[in-house]
Amino acid sequence: MQLFTTRMLSMARLSLCAVALAALLAAPARADAGDRIQPYSENPFYWQYKGEPILLLGASDYHNIFQRPDLVDHLDLMQSVGGNYVRNTMASREIMDDHRDLWPYAIVEETDDPLIAVYDLDTWTDEYWTRFETMLAETAARDIIVEIEIWERHDKYRTRDQAGWERHPCNPDNNINYTAEESGLPVGEWTEDPGHPFFASVPELDNNELVLAYQERFVDKILSYTLDYDHVLYNMNNETKEHHAWGEYWGRRILDQARTAGVHVEITDMQDAHDITDASHARVMESDLWTFVDISQNNLGAQGQTHWDQIQYIRDYLSGDPMPITNVKVYGSDNAPGSPEAWGYTRDGAERFWRNIFGGASSARFHRPDWGIGLNETAQAHLRSLRMLTDAMDVFACAPRNDLLLDREDNEAYCLAEPGQQYAVYFPGEGSVMLDLEGVDGSFASRWLDIESGDFQASVVMEARDQMELINASSSPRAVLLVRE
Repeated sequence: MQLFTTRMLSMARLSLCAVALAALLAAPARADAGDRIQPYSENPFYWQYKGEPILLLGASDYHNIFQRPDLVDHLDLMQSVGGNYVRNTMASREIMDDHRDLWPYAIVEETDDPLIAVYDLDTWTDEYWTRFETMLAETAARDIIVEIEIWERHDKYRTRDQAGWERHPCNPDNNINYTAEESGLPVGEWTEDPGHPFFASVPELDNNELVLAYQERFVDKILSYTLDYDHVLYNMNNETKEHHAWGEYWGRRILDQARTAGVHVEITDMQDAHDITDASHARVMESDLWTFVDISQNNLGAQGQTHWDQIQYIRDYLSGDPMPITNVKVYGSDNAPGSPEAWGYTRDGAERFWRNIFGGASSARFHRPDWGIGLNETAQAHLRSLRMLTDAMDVFACAPRNDLLLDREDNEAYCLAEPGQQYAVYFPGEGSVMLDLEGVDGSFASRWLDIESGDFQASVVMEARDQMELINASSSPRAVLLVRE
């Protein structure tokens, strides 16, 4: 190893970044409590922001979007097609020819291996946090909601070439702050999942005070930025398999820190189980700690009717005490690794995107490539069309109502409705159903939407009748909206 002797250069960069940050990112005034992102007071299955209900739709190509070099252009593109929702993991794994993700800690020694360095966990890397606050400011300026995942499990479990433990600054081999003996943390590679000691530091588990102190310092640093913003949702983990005490410790700490700062925030803990009926998901929904539930794993293996049925299982589970249901990751891509049965094709991803919203979820975001389609042209088309449709109705007054579709086959069509007032029906492909309007009179404005082209036809006024036939004769996805005149 060669001693890294550019501390003065690092300090100079820190000063330049501080000047730029002060000029561009003045700290925002703390929002009134009613302006913060929070469950919608009139229908807690959805969110409200700045006092108004908001449907979260998104698509982005990075999991840790704050480290993205072309952040502003990417946000502008997503917003231009109706997006207002991004995912941001606090992760550092990408190394490309023209870009390298940063870790939050200062490098004190480089090595011959470009993937590994030695860090000082007591000294921050200013540019990392500048990137983070830039992301917060740029998303806030566009009213784009950010779901932050505090702990990225895969940074601890994957192999070296996939940004695993061998590269992580908290590995005792990679920092000057503690040894393996002092910390109780392993060196080298670790792939046994779950069970990493890093995720057992909290008092209820190993009570590793040395490691926990560094973890708390990291989380508190995140909050020193985010608590000044009103558009942030907090997710403790990406796909956790760990003991529930791990996530719950961080949830309580974030709520305590928020209360000290005089604000309230919304928190959850994403579980790994692909079966959404697993007990780990039930624990999240039953706990008084969590304020929303993320069911992204339902967008991994479940397809067609099963995917919808599982969303309804969650809705029914929460019916007595509703909370927003989010989908920060919608999987499915023709280029996905592994078998299509595991990930789904691009069409599967698009169908999941629509079924989530028609199923009564508060959000849907296309996952990054190659596991999802990110913000490619297909994603842009679906995002634009879904926003177009939901802007033409009061989606927050609606609920999933497939019971109103007669002569329906599995995965043929899906209905979101406020009976007597508005009905939206989504066809993933060719199909024909009868919409039950028994007892409803008056006239409705009917409009068909070609989802892939974005062609939203002019309204046709028709009188209600007991049963109205709705036909999509195309193999391409379409939707129809009926709104009372």
